[in-house]
Amino acid sequence: MDFIKVLRGFIDRKMVVLLFAIILLFVVLFKSGMFGGTDERIRITCVGDSITYGSGVLRSREADSYPSQLQRKVGTSYLVSNFGLRNATASQQGDTPYIGSNEYVNSLKSNPDVVILMLGTNDSKVSNWNPNEYRAGLRKLVKAYQDLASKPKIYIMRSPHVYPINGDDAEYTIQIPVIDNQLGIIVDSVAEDFGAEVIDLYAATGDKADFYTDGVHFNKQGYEYLTDVIYNAIKDGI
Repeated sequence: MDFIKVLRGFIDRKMVVLLFAIILLFVVLFKSGMFGGTDERIRITCVGDSITYGSGVLRSREADSYPSQLQRKVGTSYLVSNFGLRNATASQQGDTPYIGSNEYVNSLKSNPDVVILMLGTNDSKVSNWNPNEYRAGLRKLVKAYQDLASKPKIYIMRSPHVYPINGDDAEYTIQIPVIDNQLGIIVDSVAEDFGAEVIDLYAATGDKADFYTDGVHFNKQGYEYLTDVIYNAIKDGI
């Protein structure tokens, strides 16, 4: 008899959980316009390179990249989309220009209410670095998003610290002095010119070497930390 009571209690709890999941799914689908209405979710478009894409947690990036974690933090009233492109540069003269890529085209089509833009780490590579081209590319990107009909609020993120893992050099020929100095100056200047807000991931990662997998990309704990920094920076504006 006691076993039957325990079994019934277990089944009842499972039914409650299942019912809650069904209700939550219905709410998500309703807000997304699946039942004939309009999609009322606030759209957050994340633009960037491999740090946005989720390199460092590739096997679990659908759950652990910062856009995925941000989606969980903001909830079902928002749609957070990841348009990260590995190796991407803001400069159109870089080895993988973001402008013109499929990710760029799709990010423009996403009808964003908020754009979170972070490019610069790959621009700082020895073969890519040209401060004038970086500035020009960043300006072109910001203007393209500002010109969208949805008139999104734009946040430009200063690229985080990179750490050497052998000697004084970072992986992928990324130039640490460029990350430490010139990138931030250009980001601040472009943000001021266009009235965008800056999220300073460089300042936030100054003592966080343990959050990295290779001195450039983040582990799960690192992406959790970035997500918290980003959420706290945008929560009052969304």
